[in-house]
Amino acid sequence: MSEIGVIITFVVVLFGGVIAYSFFSTSLGFEEDENKNYIPDRLERIFGKNIEKKDKKKSKND
Repeated sequence: MSEIGVIITFVVVLFGGVIAYSFFSTSLGFEEDENKNYIPDRLERIFGKNIEKKDKKKSKND
């Protein structure tokens, strides 16, 4: 049972570290975050998320 506890602790610390890095790096201005979701644009590009702002004036017929 102690191995499971170590693995769960490791996973929680890992995800917590990534979330903390994302929050602090965008809040303090070290990374750019155009869409203000506290995920640095560099990480969004790495994982393939489209970060371009949508054009609200564009109609569906265009």
